[in-house]
Amino acid sequence: MDKSTFESIEKSISPERLAAYKADGASNEIALARYIYNIELSESLYPIINIFEVTLRNSIDKALAKFFDVKEWNDAMFLTETERRMIDEAKTKIVQKNQTYSHSRLVSELTLGFWVALMGKKYNSQKFQFFIIKNILHGCPSEQKSTISVQKNLNEIRFLRNRIAHHRRILHWTDLEQKHDLILDFIRWMSQDMHKIAIHNDTFETVYKNGIAPFELFIEKDFST
Repeated sequence: MDKSTFESIEKSISPERLAAYKADGASNEIALARYIYNIELSESLYPIINIFEVTLRNSIDKALAKFFDVKEWNDAMFLTETERRMIDEAKTKIVQKNQTYSHSRLVSELTLGFWVALMGKKYNSQKFQFFIIKNILHGCPSEQKSTISVQKNLNEIRFLRNRIAHHRRILHWTDLEQKHDLILDFIRWMSQDMHKIAIHNDTFETVYKNGIAPFELFIEKDFST
């Protein structure tokens, strides 16, 4: 790849973002191959993260409605200012979309951060948290069902999800396979049926197994000088 071609691509991606892929002294070609491979890895994880997030929020919603015996549980429970603000922001988004407010729309607009926060340490003293764990993680083994373990797992998944959402680098993670398996496990603990759908849409193992080689070949073939 000639210098001008790389500089043109680098300008589109940004030198700062590409720098992370060549910090070890890698060539321009390898840096671009890594960048493309990272996109492919992120894309392969998106379906199961999507299924995880949808299943989690709807499972927690149903558990809270049952616990408080009211559909609009958000008006019946103690929430900190941060989570109250998240709810207000979600309601504002519904209005901005010219949609009629409904509880189901509120649930879908609330971010993953909101649902993970409900399971966080600040709500450890709230009885609803234990109720949620007991009622949504049907298939979770006992050693993984403690509040500490659930919080740890949810935070790890959320961190990975946010890196992917912001197009950050993940290909250097040595435990990416374990993170992938954790997401699938969490889906299975909540719903066997959703786990089947997740498995059907999962391409991560193939992409991860093939590694960076296909993208190095693409760079060599399509950008050879």
